[in-house]
Amino acid sequence: MFRVNEYTVESAKIKTPVRIAQVSDLHEKSFGKDNRILFDAVEGLRPDLVAITGDMIYHSHTKRPNRAYIENVAAWAGAFPSFFVTGNHERVWTDYTKAIFRENGVPVLDGKYVPFAVGGTKLYIGGVDDPSIDRNGADKLRFPDDGRFNLLLAHDPLPFRGGYDRTGADLVLCGHTHGGQIRFPGGKALIAPGSHTLFPQYSDGLYQSGDTTMIISMGLGVSMIPFRLFAPSEVLLIHLVPRGSAA
Repeated sequence: MFRVNEYTVESAKIKTPVRIAQVSDLHEKSFGKDNRILFDAVEGLRPDLVAITGDMIYHSHTKRPNRAYIENVAAWAGAFPSFFVTGNHERVWTDYTKAIFRENGVPVLDGKYVPFAVGGTKLYIGGVDDPSIDRNGADKLRFPDDGRFNLLLAHDPLPFRGGYDRTGADLVLCGHTHGGQIRFPGGKALIAPGSHTLFPQYSDGLYQSGDTTMIISMGLGVSMIPFRLFAPSEVLLIHLVPRGSAA
């Protein structure tokens, strides 16, 4: 199954608390018929918005992506305030995948940002394509500095320092790593998907660079290696709260 992992981020820019559910790295994995177990669990978290951070497709070099699977996720997401960015496994099927989400009313954030509000909190929600699709995506996006909370959705955490942290983002939500997919008990990742080094710099959890926080989800599915070891599938629930209120 999967767990729900929660994080709290404080900011003076937050006036009304905001609940963000993050769904990442499904890789065509199903949780119940038509993913109903997953969808019911996310809806039960009562999120103000849902962030979908890439890798809907099992493997980028598939000859035929599971269109019905992607449409099912996109149709569900289209019923809520949801936002999508591509992952590296969408790199061969970029336009194909984006079109499905757009057809179902889900904004695709590929170098763009949009305004969003929850009660008294005003945000900009931006996103970038995976670096395998747009290598310089993080260099092209700059959030306005007008007092709103800036949320950036991205797939690959590697461009965090010197990339995402220069966009003006207050918080970056990423996936990609699967938490290593194979880990030592109670430890960090041995190796992460797409990484050719042992003990990768970013695996899961919370990281800081200046005023920018990054949170990495372990995601839900698998790729290449058909199992996880000490790297549980997860949905994230991020609480944005006014500074000082979490004490």
